[in-house]
Amino acid sequence: MMGPMRGHMMKIMFVIADTDGDGAISFEELTAIHKRVFDAVDANNDGKATPEEMQAFMQDM
Repeated sequence: MMGPMRGHMMKIMFVIADTDGDGAISFEELTAIHKRVFDAVDANNDGKATPEEMQAFMQDM
């Protein structure tokens, strides 16, 4: 993405990540985001993300 849309997307992502609305993203908020992404990638819920799971995740987007 380029131009003004990138800035808008960054603002949207920040608002989504800042779950307590304090205008900053804490370590806990950032960790929660990573956990949600990891859980979405780990299709068989074994606590590991394989290259195949990552590829399947990216193709489903």
